Amino acid sequence: MRPAVPRPTIKTLSEMTGFSIATISKALGNSPVVTEATRKAIFEAAEKVGYQASLRGRSLRTGKSYQIAVLMPLSVAKSHEWNGVEHAEILAGIVEGLEGSPYRIAVHLVRDTEDSLGVVRSIVEGHLADGLIFSGILADDPRVALLLERGFPFVTLGRSRNAPPHAFVDIDSGWAAHSATRRLIEGGHHRIALVNPDPSLAYSLDRIAGYSRALAEAGLPADPELIASGDLTTRHGKTAALALRALPDPATGFVCVNESTALGVLSGLHETGVIIGRDASVIAYDDINASAYFFPPLTTFLYPLETLSRILAQFMLRLLEGEDPASLTHFVRPELIIRQDDRLHP
Repeated sequence: MRPAVPRPTIKTLSEMTGFSIATISKALGNSPVVTEATRKAIFEAAEKVGYQASLRGRSLRTGKSYQIAVLMPLSVAKSHEWNGVEHAEILAGIVEGLEGSPYRIAVHLVRDTEDSLGVVRSIVEGHLADGLIFSGILADDPRVALLLERGFPFVTLGRSRNAPPHAFVDIDSGWAAHSATRRLIEGGHHRIALVNPDPSLAYSLDRIAGYSRALAEAGLPADPELIASGDLTTRHGKTAALALRALPDPATGFVCVNESTALGVLSGLHETGVIIGRDASVIAYDDINASAYFFPPLTTFLYPLETLSRILAQFMLRLLEGEDPASLTHFVRPELIIRQDDRLHP
């Protein structure tokens, strides 16, 4: 029987790095008195030997949980086929962003905004985490209001329209919707549909504003029937396409909220005998880049969700070090990837 390998301790790290036990302890406790170079050397040594500090003991000493709560929507419907991929990218980015720190994530699954608000209240009142990260931000979000009122550290993917400044990372959805609509107008489309998420979401309103502005700039009338709001599923995209093509003056251009709805739009158009690239054009918007494999491949606005999620985690660490939340904001414009000429060819 092989003898048990001794578990590495702070003393082990001290012998490896040459730093005192006191310095090792401060570095592992994320003390601001330790330089970044020293901290990095100690964490690299800890990773090399498989050292794991006792979070329970550290929590008792510091009063911190060393947990970052992350809210994830629980999509019970099978039709929400894209959500799992996006959620995995968000979590991967956050975990990567927290590397080298003593913090770990605690995922809380929520069904809807009401359920989410209850979970947020439990986290804050129960001291279950030191900070909170979440997405799906409403234009007037009660979770944001609660966290601001309690002074609890949080970062959001998206921003609330009707709240004081807070830390967030956001995609410029208004710019993307404006650019996509303008591209279709330049391609000869005059009846352009916006396949959009629920209008209670902040980015949904941003998309409507960008879309409407592009129409106004081109002198085209805004038709409320051309805005199809719903969930983020393929089913919503197909239902929207069928309804929009059944209008007396049917849509020929489609600006979709994500690749899932774009796939549904393609299915609906195919069912009605519409040929993409001749009778209609579809522009997608997402981070998965699956539209390169659609038939035909679609022009899309691509954004790096995992990179944005890494910034969420980095902002959280800076918040916990005392930085002003109002200074921790980051806007990203998605990258336009052209795969069709998106012109109408009657």
